[in-house]
Amino acid sequence: MMATESSAGGLPAGLEEQRLVYDGRLGAIYGIFIKTLLLAIVTLGIYRFWGKTNMRRYVWSHVSFQGDRLEYTGTGGELFKGFIIVVGFVFIAGIARTALELAFGSLSAVAVVAQLLFIVAVVYLAFVAHYAAQRYRLTRTLWRGIRGGVSGSAWSYGIKAMLYSLISSFTFFLAQPWASFRLLELRLNNSYLGDAKALASLQASEVFGRYIAGYGIMLVLFVGFIALAILAVGSSGLAQDFLEIIQATAEGRTPDTTQVDMTSIAIALGLFYAGFAVWGILGSTIAFAWYWAGVAGEVAARLEVAGLRFRSDITAGGLIGLYIGNMLIVVFTLGLGLPIALHRSLRFFTGRYGILGRLDPDRLTQTTLDRPRTGEGLLEAFDPGLF
Repeated sequence: MMATESSAGGLPAGLEEQRLVYDGRLGAIYGIFIKTLLLAIVTLGIYRFWGKTNMRRYVWSHVSFQGDRLEYTGTGGELFKGFIIVVGFVFIAGIARTALELAFGSLSAVAVVAQLLFIVAVVYLAFVAHYAAQRYRLTRTLWRGIRGGVSGSAWSYGIKAMLYSLISSFTFFLAQPWASFRLLELRLNNSYLGDAKALASLQASEVFGRYIAGYGIMLVLFVGFIALAILAVGSSGLAQDFLEIIQATAEGRTPDTTQVDMTSIAIALGLFYAGFAVWGILGSTIAFAWYWAGVAGEVAARLEVAGLRFRSDITAGGLIGLYIGNMLIVVFTLGLGLPIALHRSLRFFTGRYGILGRLDPDRLTQTTLDRPRTGEGLLEAFDPGLF
């Protein structure tokens, strides 16, 4: 197949177009999933590091490019060691925070500052974790014996991510496209395949209109949900009960349970939070699907690796169908449908990116970038997922 169109990113016409090929089987993924689930229960969760490694090895080995399959060389032991290091750090930090609270009082200035510093540290470490995880995964991924790599410091990236997040929050998240593109651009431009460096120059202005449209839809959905909640409370007769609780709290006293139906209040609050979560997930998926499709197109069009260029066929409708479908599958199977969601996602994304050009492996040499000795322990602490 030949690519004949140019995009906003200046894609050259006439290049041969290829696709990643995923030929994994759902039954095999389920076999790894069930084994991991059972052994994780028996080992109190410890086996999940080896289970995740087995899942990655299977998936990597069933994704091919130019007829050659990828290879994953990470180990469960590396993931486990990285996790233990992070758990130890968090445990020591938690003990120090608790000691300060006991010594100075939980409401003292010292305890409050310690709590804030602990929260900031957790957020910072979450950013560091994603960069470190990218480094680990790329250094454990091989194509024709050539491995990937990532340069730069994860700690430095964490500081920049914190600053960009602050800027975004101060603008009520209107600067989010610019902030996320700067961070994504940094991660991409520090990535390598062998000695070939990835190059990307992303333009947030290309997708800002899509983001504003999604932002507006989310505001409308939020106001609509609050209005419905108020109407529901008013029609159910619980409004007076809520007012009594608010007044009692303001006066520093316990609400009069002879006048307030606490059971109904608890049920109403539970339904509110559950409804808000579902409304938020569905609403954000629908509202920002057009934006995320634009992000995929912008990144693909402006990325170059070893002479290869890229093109995205991802659409808003496709993303909505994928994410909402996956969510329903996981929820209604009580989590047992996770392999189905993973299988659907792999088929979706590998089939919707065009790779323009042909990679000559003889022109690549092995990267000299360092390989981390332990796995993505930070990310395991924050995101213990299936994959």
